[in-house]
Parts: sequence; C-alpha cells; structure tokens
Amino acid sequence: MKDKWLLVLDSNYSSRLNMQRDMDLFGAVRKGQVPGFLRIYNWDVPAVTVGHHRRDFKCYDPVLDIPVIERPTGGGAVLHVDDITYSISTASNSAFGDNIMETYSTISGVFVNAFHKLGIEARQAAGDARFSKICFARSGPMEITLYGKKIMGSAQLRKDGFFLQQGVIPLKTDMNIAARVFGPGYVQGVSSIMNMVKDFDVAAFIGYLIKGFSDIPGVSFTVSPGYRAYYKRAYA
Repeated sequence: MKDKWLLVLDSNYSSRLNMQRDMDLFGAVRKGQVPGFLRIYNWDVPAVTVGHHRRDFKCYDPVLDIPVIERPTGGGAVLHVDDITYSISTASNSAFGDNIMETYSTISGVFVNAFHKLGIEARQAAGDARFSKICFARSGPMEITLYGKKIMGSAQLRKDGFFLQQGVIPLKTDMNIAARVFGPGYVQGVSSIMNMVKDFDVAAFIGYLIKGFSDIPGVSFTVSPGYRAYYKRAYA
C-alpha cells in the first residue's frame, strides 16, 4: 500500500516565510511525521533567493528594496516574481534514486513529461556543472531547457538520510527588476515560460506534475477536486 504524502498548494505565499515553510516540512519528513511532501507555491512580492553558500550576494542596484532570502539548498541567485516554485522531500534511498544525480534525474523527468503532455518539447539539459552566481545564466546537469534556454533551475540538500529539493520555473520575468538585481547584461536572452508559450496552462501543468509524482512507487496524494480552479484563479 502506498504511503500518503503531504501535498501543499500554497499559491502566493509570504516571500519572507517561504524558505522557513520548506524547512519546517523537511523537518516533518526527517522526524517521520510524513513519508514525503510536494509543495508548489508562488511569491506575494518580488524576492531574490540565494544558495546557502552565497550569503554575500548583493543586488547590482544598491538602492533596490527587495527581500534577499537564503535558501537551505545551494545554487546561484534567483529572482522570483511570478513562478511555479516547488519543494519536494523524502528518504534519500527511495524510488527517487540512491544518489543526488539519480534524484535530480527522476524529479526532472516528471517535469519534462508534464511539459510534453502540454505539447511543449522541454528537455533535460546535459548541463554545465560549474557554479554560476546567477542561477538562470547557465544550465546545470538535469535542469530543464526549452529552445536552448533554461526554464527550470533546481538545487538539493541531503541530510540525515533524506533529501530536500527546491526548484523554480519562472512564469513571467520583470526585466526591469532583473536588471537592477543582476545587472543590465543579465537580461539579454533571458525568457520565461509564458514569454515562450503564450497559452501555457498552469493548472493543467500542475495537474500533470501531481499525476507524474503519484506514479512513482511509494508516492500517493490526496488531491482536492478543486485544485484546477484554484490554480486558474491564483495564476490568472
């Protein structure tokens, strides 16, 4: 019998509490309170997250008033304006794979299949393993690209025999804010999924994600029948 995972659909959640919420849920998994969780959320105001080893990050524009929040996972700086942000956690030695690259590949594969269900030919990137100060300036291994551009970034923390993976698909990018956060050179060639796919169906995509993860052995969710309408309102 499949374990019941916690499915958390948070919509536009407080930008200053999003990382703490992920860590609280990760703590529940590590304590054995739930076998795993999938959380999908957005941001109430624009914010920047940085990997735990990038505490020294400074915005290009020193007078820009924007939250800069440390992630428990690694990776470069990410600007969040309007996103599909996700976090997922379970035991490291699970159907998600025995090591970090297997886990990345399994999770990325679910996202790629969800894109394909919508007729979007996204793919897993071969990637460049070198660190990038700006997350979307370079595609890492198993991250997702469309037409050669990175559309999803991910990072992972492994602790006490469990993993926490966080990732983001930018729905829309505010180029003015991006230039003030990263510098004017960053915005050249940058895009987001709704700039590339005008009729991108967020609700359907999230539905395919939930179905894809529930097909993994050991994963089962209790899904509210109203989630499609909920996400259509949240991301309208």
